[in-house]
Amino acid sequence: MMKRWGIIGLILLVVFGLCGLGTVVGGVVLFRSLLDRGREVGDRANTFMLALRDEKLDDAYALFTSELQELESRSNFKEDFTGNSISDWKFNNFSVQDDVGYVAGTAADDEGNHFVAFQLEYRSGAWGISGYNMGALGWVGTVIAPVD
Repeated sequence: MMKRWGIIGLILLVVFGLCGLGTVVGGVVLFRSLLDRGREVGDRANTFMLALRDEKLDDAYALFTSELQELESRSNFKEDFTGNSISDWKFNNFSVQDDVGYVAGTAADDEGNHFVAFQLEYRSGAWGISGYNMGALGWVGTVIAPVD
């Protein structure tokens, strides 16, 4: 009788151990997934800022969703950012909810530091900029931080 209880206890210990391990692994995978999505929106915003700094305005404009391109023509975008003096930027706010991402921070140019924020949408396997707010440098589209 005692041997049977020992075997049942051992089986329960293994089952609970596997459940605990599954929970920990699942949590780590979920956490990494959330970090990766935040990194992806940050990388897309960084790519946009690099293109602006290097005056590769066609490359920057190509990162827009089709709806944002309808709101701002390529020629207006080029007119707004040709000759910009953006030299540095730092993003400190990243948020992703479903297929909407938000990135915000500051950008420096010859006139000082400016608030910058981007709203991005995930479509067809890629993040596209659906709105931007660059403080004194201008804004187009809607930029709202997702509510957690």
